Amino acid sequence: MCGIVSLCYGSDVSALGHEAGELLKRLEYRGYDSTGGAFIGDDGAIRLLKKVGAPSRVVPELGIDRQSGQRFIGQVRWATYGAVSDVNSQPHHVRCKVELVGAHNGNISNTDGLKPALATRGHQVVSDNDGEMITHLVEDAYAAHQSVPGPVLAEGRRALAASGLTGTVPDGALLLMLAARKANGQADGSYAAAFADPRVPGVVAVKCGSSLYAGIGHDAHGAFVVVSSDLTSVLSKTRMLIPLSEGEGIWFTEREYLVFPMSGELSFAAPRPKRSKLNVRDTGLRASFRYYMEQEIASAPDNLDEVLRYYFRSPETDSLFAAFEDRQDLCKALVYKVLALYEAPDEAALAAALKAVLADPVHQDLALRVKPHADVLQAHCGQPTSDERQLLADLQRLAPQASESLALFDLLFVWKKQRRVTRHLAELVQTIREAQKEGGRIFLVASGTSYHAALIAATFFNNLAGVAVFPCNPGMFRSMYLNTLQPRDLLIGITQSGETKDLVDIFQDVRARVPALRRLSLVNNENSRIPQELSEFYLPILCGPEIAVAATKSFLNQVAILYVLAASFSLTERKIAVNLERAKELITETLRGCEASVEEAARRLYLEPSLHILGTGLIGLAREGALKIREVVLNHAEGYDAAEFKHGPNTILGKNTLFSIQDLAGLLEVYEQHRDGRPFAGGIEALQAWPELVETRFSNYPLLFVCPSEERDVRITISQIHTHKIRGADILLIAEKNAELALAVAGKPMGQDRYWSKYIEVPASGDPNLFVFAASVALQRLAFRMSVLKMEYLDRLAVADHGVHPDAPKNVSKSITVD
Repeated sequence: MCGIVSLCYGSDVSALGHEAGELLKRLEYRGYDSTGGAFIGDDGAIRLLKKVGAPSRVVPELGIDRQSGQRFIGQVRWATYGAVSDVNSQPHHVRCKVELVGAHNGNISNTDGLKPALATRGHQVVSDNDGEMITHLVEDAYAAHQSVPGPVLAEGRRALAASGLTGTVPDGALLLMLAARKANGQADGSYAAAFADPRVPGVVAVKCGSSLYAGIGHDAHGAFVVVSSDLTSVLSKTRMLIPLSEGEGIWFTEREYLVFPMSGELSFAAPRPKRSKLNVRDTGLRASFRYYMEQEIASAPDNLDEVLRYYFRSPETDSLFAAFEDRQDLCKALVYKVLALYEAPDEAALAAALKAVLADPVHQDLALRVKPHADVLQAHCGQPTSDERQLLADLQRLAPQASESLALFDLLFVWKKQRRVTRHLAELVQTIREAQKEGGRIFLVASGTSYHAALIAATFFNNLAGVAVFPCNPGMFRSMYLNTLQPRDLLIGITQSGETKDLVDIFQDVRARVPALRRLSLVNNENSRIPQELSEFYLPILCGPEIAVAATKSFLNQVAILYVLAASFSLTERKIAVNLERAKELITETLRGCEASVEEAARRLYLEPSLHILGTGLIGLAREGALKIREVVLNHAEGYDAAEFKHGPNTILGKNTLFSIQDLAGLLEVYEQHRDGRPFAGGIEALQAWPELVETRFSNYPLLFVCPSEERDVRITISQIHTHKIRGADILLIAEKNAELALAVAGKPMGQDRYWSKYIEVPASGDPNLFVFAASVALQRLAFRMSVLKMEYLDRLAVADHGVHPDAPKNVSKSITVD
């Protein structure tokens, strides 16, 4: 994972450090093992600041936000090659042959061989980090080019001349671009990187298997170009994006840029910037929230509105959309004319282009034809909801008098996407039917949280469709099914990012081995590799960007769409929509009505070193709840089927050697009370003299049951509660209201004076399949509150680098794009 960012102005800017710090903080979800920044001023000096820790901590500690300069390269690290240490942090400042600074994101897989090879070429490699290897490789090639520049410069000048581009490119910039190309040929792996020579204008950045975005703009400090691994960080500076494809590099100053291929025949281009048309909503933290995880859990009801908007027809817009269908030719022509507004390079050009569209006969003809639906348009004025909402909001600001036309544009975009989504939903349902009819298997392949959504989907398909699906993560799929595939099978990938390396590899392997096997996907990032390059078609998850590392809102939307898919086999479209509306209500009611119970449970459990979540018939939900606790609380948690817990894992109940921080503190307290001022004389003797030192420290083991409302599930859960609480378990239950369950939870076993229980009662769903939505959000809130409580507790104890954080816990990362 990791993330890089680079920003270039025309001259020294006193606030460059502030801009750099804000950009680094936007990358925190991508890596927080270390943070670093290199600043280059007009004087050509490199100032390198880097340290172990997350950007939110390191930026102010090192004074990154107080630096000045003209150019900046920064990096946040999620450690792969090399331990988490200051020396392995990035950027790397090298000067074995020439002076360069560089940083990378991704994975240079031949690092182990490169390190000794570079040493034999005269390089002093000071770290184990693969970012240093690629920087030295570029340095080595750059120095070689400088020693005999003639042939290399001639090649570069010929390619420049052939491109027809005007303007002056410094010799040093050409040599550095060609050095990056040469280094790429010696590096194995997938990465993005940025390099700068303090004596040569600009920065060279490359996109070789990992994400990289570029933008150009103007702010209070002047013109600039910014590149980053993260799109939202670029969009925080500008909406004008420089097109950059996989396998390309870019050299840029504050106004100029050249794009070139990283392999093959050398060529240069300066593609025209385009206004971003991507959905970048929900990228900021609103004032009412302290953490992204908290905000993203709370956004779940709004995200289900997006599913309802695009997966179902609405009575409110049916008549207008029917009119659109009658004149598809006009509608499509107008859509493309509005989309062409993205090409406007600035606001003046945008205003002029809008004026031309409003005067265009296509717009005037369609506006006349939809006059009978003016009430629908007026209801949508000033409230764009389509994927182009940002463009439309900009247009509204420039032309407030055109509100009704802008509402027409917005609803056209909704209509167009809804047509595609509903068509692909129907096609996927039919594809599953055909695979089942032909005896094929339906594989749902996903990683992490998405895999748990796939497990829940198997329950939906069993209950609602009578269809067997095979949920598995990439490792399971590779080891259990890859060599057995037939053309009649079906692969459906489920992914938030669309870039997860393990899943990308599965899609590529299946395509190579069984080309006729159909490959489809459910994805949140619609512009990523899996939906755009590796799937025949895809269904969008529609939850917007997810910043916190722990997936919450994407999980709920995945579950919602998988429910829609399974229910399409047995329920009408209207009934499914009504059920999804009810799911939205259940989430809202749970967030409002269960907070006190969740808070009590969190305060009881946040320092427990281990717990199990037992799902009755809901193994996917149990595992997801446990994953959330492991991710953001850093306590051991495991998800199990409730009835399976008695087959071995129940040995953890009763006396065991798991002690929490509270237990150890209590142990020391009892020891201090009994030692009569004498120094510690040895462990065994003390334990034999005072057995209460340990005996009083044993505590019950927490079991969290998740039980749907079906009678059989309730009966199994009651039996398991009684089985385990008499053996030393405390019981927490998430379920709908049920008197028998309440009695089973509350009853204190004889001789278990320390028994604790809590019943988190979620609203009645009327449908066991919909219970998943309420239970999911209750588990997410529980993990979030446990994380905050433990983080604050460890902070008060001044425990350094404990890694507990609801948005950015240690060792995990969003969208893992390395093996």
